[in-house]
Order: sequence, then C-alpha cells, then structure tokens
Amino acid sequence: MPKDNLNQDNIEISRRKMMGLVVGVINLGLIGAIVGPMVGFAAAPLGNKRKSRWVELMDESRIKPGEVKEVNYSLLVVDGYHEVEQKFTVFLRRSEEDVICIDPACTHLGCRVDYHADQHKFICPCHGGVFDDEGTNKSGPPPKPLERHPVKIEAGKIWISREV
Repeated sequence: MPKDNLNQDNIEISRRKMMGLVVGVINLGLIGAIVGPMVGFAAAPLGNKRKSRWVELMDESRIKPGEVKEVNYSLLVVDGYHEVEQKFTVFLRRSEEDVICIDPACTHLGCRVDYHADQHKFICPCHGGVFDDEGTNKSGPPPKPLERHPVKIEAGKIWISREV
C-alpha cells in the first residue's frame, strides 16, 4: 500500500505543476494582450516617416518689404486609401533680406491667430496670446514662438516646405 500512496502523490504533484503552467500561460497571454497594444501605440510615431515637399504659394512681386500677407493654399494628401484635398493657411512676412513663413496655429492650444496690421502683431483670440510680426511670443500663455516653415524663392516664386 505505501507504493500506491506514493504514486498518487506523484500524480497530484504533476497535476499541480500542470495547473501552474496553464495559469502561467494564461497570465502571460493576458499581459501580452494588454501591454502589446500599449507598446504599439507608443512606438507608432517612430515608424511614421513624414515626407516634406515644396509648395508654390505665389509670385514674389505680390508681397512688399515690411508687409505680412495671409496666403491660402491646398494640397492633395493621402488619407488612408483616398487622396483628399486639404486647405491650409500661412502668413508670409517679407523683410528687406528674406521672406519668412509663419504657421497661424497658436503654440498654446492651437487656436488660429489673427494678424492686426495696425499693431504689427499676431493675437490669439482664445486666450490673448500676443506675438510680434515675426511670430515671437511677447505675452500671454503661449510657451514658444509661432512655428515657421522653410521658405525658398526660385524664378520669382515663393515656395514653402510642408510635411505631408
């Protein structure tokens, strides 16, 4: 009889080990199901390689030194399986030496700033952020200057580089 008890004890131990393995595999599967998508979401921006392209805005002669001009343009952007026409707005400021391109999105919360030519300032209507005519933040909550886009002038045309 002692041998039978010994065999039953061995079977019971192996059952425990088997149940422990099954529970461990289930737990690993649950952890993977929860952590996997979180890691994928966090790492997704690393795989998005945005391309920039040059967009023709206007003739160089249409903006005078010292002037700030609002310019609207549109681009065909791939959105999933479709190409969609998206409309954008930028401000061009011309000095004696060059042209700068200022994005109208406030750096505080992304509201669209307005240019007040009489004051030579960009003002955000949402929270009162104030920027000078070069986009440098002067007062209010915006933490940094307005974003600028690269500009080039070729053959009398003003071009900006835009990420798409």
